[in-house]
Amino acid sequence: MPAQKNQVVPRLTQAMENYLLSIYVVQERGEKVSNSNLVDQLRRVPASENLGTSLPAVSGMLRRMERESLIKLGDSRDIDLTPKGRNLAEAMIRKHRLAACMVVELLDVPLHEVDAEAHMLEHALSDTLETRIQKKLGNPKTDPFGQPIPGSGYRQSSGVVNLDQAPIGKSMIVDRIPEDDAELVAYLNDNGVLPGVEVVVADVAPYRGVVTLEVSDETAVLGYGVSSEIRLRPS
Repeated sequence: MPAQKNQVVPRLTQAMENYLLSIYVVQERGEKVSNSNLVDQLRRVPASENLGTSLPAVSGMLRRMERESLIKLGDSRDIDLTPKGRNLAEAMIRKHRLAACMVVELLDVPLHEVDAEAHMLEHALSDTLETRIQKKLGNPKTDPFGQPIPGSGYRQSSGVVNLDQAPIGKSMIVDRIPEDDAELVAYLNDNGVLPGVEVVVADVAPYRGVVTLEVSDETAVLGYGVSSEIRLRPS
């Protein structure tokens, strides 16, 4: 459940907010959160956030968040959100993704710059302003990258698969793309590989390290390593 409006919540530092957001995103991908993949995700956060990603810095922050009852550390050192931590993480994700919608739809920010701008805005949005943005934009259920906005009533389509698992030669619809690699986002945008667009997977060749897509009679070649972060649904 998203964090409820008007409830008293602890004051979080920006670093804590970014950790909550990063843990949520890793879990959203269906992965167990470890120090390793959390550090990988934190390194995708824009440099302007000034997050330390050294092992001592990350371990220290996780201990602090555990004391604040935001996370729990399992016996195998897996990291999980507590109910309080999950509510706060969903609130942060909601602000971030609504901010992403706003800068695209109202300010025409180029797609590859959206994540950095949303990160700067998410920490400053009040609940009142968040609600106004939501109404102004017509209550969007996903952000410009196809990622669900918590509390929006979003329902996952059936049959969604990662690009590297998609059937070859079958028409599919792009469901979601990653937001936090500006160079990749720019490439996907230039080649029309965007949420809602129909594509055909022409070839998946992990031995060559590439996936080939057909998009509007054009060909887009992607690295196999990023294919698991692009999701498709049946057309």
